[in-house]
Amino acid sequence: MKQMLFVCLLLASIASAASVQEPTHELAPGYYMVVAAYSPSAVNYAKKYVSFLNDKGVGADMGFSVAKNLIIVYSKNYSTKPEAVAALVSERERTSEPKAWVYSYHPEGAPAVANNTEDDTKKEPVENSPVDTPNEDGMIKKDSVKIEKVVAQPVTEDTAKAEVPISHQGMTYLNIDAFDARSGKPIEIEFKVIDLAHNRQMATATSGSSFPLKEPNSASKLIQVQSNDVGWQKQSFDFKYYEPVIDPMSIFLDNLGDTTFVSFEMTPIRKGDIVTLYQVFFYKDAAIMMEKSKYELDQVVSLLQNNPTIKIKIHGHTNGKSAGKIIALKDSDDVDFFNINGDHRELEGTAVRLSEERAKIVGRYLQSKGISPDRFEAKGWGGKKMLYDKHSPKAKYNVRVEIEVIED
Repeated sequence: MKQMLFVCLLLASIASAASVQEPTHELAPGYYMVVAAYSPSAVNYAKKYVSFLNDKGVGADMGFSVAKNLIIVYSKNYSTKPEAVAALVSERERTSEPKAWVYSYHPEGAPAVANNTEDDTKKEPVENSPVDTPNEDGMIKKDSVKIEKVVAQPVTEDTAKAEVPISHQGMTYLNIDAFDARSGKPIEIEFKVIDLAHNRQMATATSGSSFPLKEPNSASKLIQVQSNDVGWQKQSFDFKYYEPVIDPMSIFLDNLGDTTFVSFEMTPIRKGDIVTLYQVFFYKDAAIMMEKSKYELDQVVSLLQNNPTIKIKIHGHTNGKSAGKIIALKDSDDVDFFNINGDHRELEGTAVRLSEERAKIVGRYLQSKGISPDRFEAKGWGGKKMLYDKHSPKAKYNVRVEIEVIED
C-alpha cells in the first residue's frame, strides 16, 4: 500500500522507538517527528496503527498532547528543534513526501527544553512549519514575513541546512486516510474533494497519501471530502479551508504542521444497500459499454473479491419505455465489452429487454474477472423506475445500472 511504502521509506534510517505507551501517558517536552495524530475517541485506531508500523519493523510510539487534546504517533523525539528540523528536511529531500512533520511540545509548567544556543544555530526556527527553499540572500519570504535559515549542529560546510518558513494559514497539503471498520487496518480507496460553494470537484485523491490543495475560490471556503468507491458505504466530511477543526464525531480532523489530516472509518456496503454505478456508460441503443466504465466496474470486482460472501443483483434502467433495435455481443464467447466493432448482433426488443441486456453485460464482465456467476443476477426494469421525466434536462440519469446487495 502506498501509505505503508512511504512510511517505511521515511523511517528506514530511524531506530525503533520504545514500547507503545498508553494514551494517558503525556508526551515529554521535546520535538517530535510525527507521522499521524488521532482524537482521544480514536485511541484504538492509534494503537493499531502503532502496532502496524512496529510489526513492519518501523519504529513508532505514541503519547498524549494535552495542548492539542490529541494522541500523537511519532517515530522519534529530539531535545533541540534544529536537530528535529534537520532530520525532517533530510527525510523530505530523500523521499519527496510531506507525510511527517515536526511537532514542538512544551506544556505550561514543564521544564524548559533546550531549543538552540548561540553556538549551535544562527536563528530560532518557527514551530510546526513546512519547508521552503530560501532565496539568494538566505531568506524565505512568505506572506511578507522573512525568516532566516537555520543551521543544525555541528556547523560545518557539510552540515544539513533546515529552511523553515512561518506556519501556513490554512492548508498546504491534505492527507486522507481510510480504515476498514472491521479490522482497523488502512485501506486504499478513492475520494473526491469538492468546493461546496460551487459544487465543483477540486481534486481526486487516493487514501494514504498527501497532496497539495489550493484555496477554493469562494467566500465560505467550504470543502467536502467524500468517498468515491462503490464497495463502501458513502462517507463525507465538510470543513473550512482556513479553519480545519477537530470533530469529536470523526476519527480525526486537524491542521498540524503543513498538513491537514482527515480520516474515515469505512464500512462495506451491506444487504439491502443499493449503489448506482454513475460511471458505467453504454453506447446508444446498445448493451455495449464505453471503455471509461472500466474503473467503476473494477470497484465492483474488488468488492466481490474482498467480501466472498456478498451476492448482488444488477439492475438495468432506461429513459422511457420505447421499443427498438438493440446492439448486443454476437455470442456467449464474445468478450469485446467496450467496442462497437460492426460484428455484433442486432435485435429488436423492448426497453425492458435493453435494460436487461445491459445488466447481463455487466455480469459477464464480472465473470470475465473471475467472479462466479452464482454470486450475481441481472434484472431489467426498462423505464418503470425513472428518476426524472423522460424530457427533463436530467433525463440522462434515468439511464443507469444499480448494484443491490442481496446477501452479505
